[in-house]
Amino acid sequence: MEPLTQQTSATSRISAAALRPVWHEAVAPEWSVERAPTKAEVDVAIVGGGFSGLWTAYYFSLARPDLSIAVLESNRVGFGASGRNGGWCSGMFALSPADLAAQFGRDNALLAYRESFATLDEIEAVLQREGIDCAWHRGGSLTSATIPLQRNRLQRDVRAQQEVGISESDLRWIEPDAVRDEVRLADTYGAIYTPHCATVNPYSLVVGLARAVRRRGVRLWEESPVVQVVDGVVKHAANAHTSNASKSSGTIQARLVVQATEGYSPALRQTRRTMIPLYSLMVATEPLPKAVLDELHWSKRATFTDGGRMIIYAQLTRDGRIAIGGRGAPYHFASRVRPSFDIDDDTHVRIVNAIARHFPVAAEAKITHRWGGPLGVPRDWAPFVFVDRAAQYARIGGYTGDGVACTNLLARTVVDEWLGRDSQLRRLPFVGHLNQDWEPEPLRFLGVNALINFSDSIDKFEARTGRSPRVRTRFLEKFL
Repeated sequence: MEPLTQQTSATSRISAAALRPVWHEAVAPEWSVERAPTKAEVDVAIVGGGFSGLWTAYYFSLARPDLSIAVLESNRVGFGASGRNGGWCSGMFALSPADLAAQFGRDNALLAYRESFATLDEIEAVLQREGIDCAWHRGGSLTSATIPLQRNRLQRDVRAQQEVGISESDLRWIEPDAVRDEVRLADTYGAIYTPHCATVNPYSLVVGLARAVRRRGVRLWEESPVVQVVDGVVKHAANAHTSNASKSSGTIQARLVVQATEGYSPALRQTRRTMIPLYSLMVATEPLPKAVLDELHWSKRATFTDGGRMIIYAQLTRDGRIAIGGRGAPYHFASRVRPSFDIDDDTHVRIVNAIARHFPVAAEAKITHRWGGPLGVPRDWAPFVFVDRAAQYARIGGYTGDGVACTNLLARTVVDEWLGRDSQLRRLPFVGHLNQDWEPEPLRFLGVNALINFSDSIDKFEARTGRSPRVRTRFLEKFL
């Protein structure tokens, strides 16, 4: 429990914040909404207007300009995690190289990481080619040990990754003095550093991608929620949140349907238990004064996370804000997703207090925005590219919060797989991978929330005692 005065202060500071992502202040779609027609035929129908869907549309249009392609989105493009995330474009998967090696084999893990690291170059090339300004900045990433126990654990983690074959140039340990050269943290006992991470305004990127695919002839059908996908037929319904008389429902016939719905996958019957939506929440400060920025000395704007179990992630934006987020909001029964879940005062207070804990020089900065949203988590935390030619169906996803780069990688992979191209991407271990389903309710509700609570309690115990609680730690590591 935070001290009462600190808790009260943080509660007061979030009360006047705008309830929307700070990213949305930079850009907005300039086109009018076009809804899906009652009946249409296309070569490729893509369900989901986030990064996964737009990248897939983009690469299909590059590879086969002759194809008719449509993207169906239940709201507006970038409504979901693609427009609300932490703005990290990381070459790291949710599973470490050692974890991937344990699941898919060493060579497959190294192939996946080699292609993921190269994805940052690919995205940068697209930004230049398409003229997309999304505050792209490559500053690397730090995972800092804030207590001695985390130092030992993180150093073991680095050794495990290097034993698998990850080079020191890709991932290495740096001592506290080197961390302080990157950013002045309240406490650091060293950090893991990787150069394979960029910061980005994710909503500017998703809107820029939407413009790019529209220029290439892709149809964007927004406010067109999909209710069923079967044998190349996409059934959509009228958007309940729209009062416009042009609301429609109908069917789209396609030679290929790509499902790219991530945290919203439980809404469709065939993917009801393949993913769960976990909520990640964020706040953003005002642009920090020069004196504070000088003292903070966030020199290369590397992204930051601490070494705790309950994830905290932060970046310094191009205009000098700290945009910081964290997990810990509860999982909702039966994988429910509702707008009201985007705001959770307790979680937002904890995130605000993390600013004071890690960046005390910015502790009094005004909180201008707070928001949240669901991200998709598969049962084994592994990404997937699934193609069923007989059913004219494909599905990509499984990012577990690390999707800004991985969406690009899997989109290129599913295009190559469907078109049968001679591509190294088709050798990725995620191709054809089927994740096991999550447990039925109420086991899912009880288990997921227990893991969230265990993560939080372990961090508090370690900070208080300097020791790791054995039973809780073993339980957590068994299921994660």
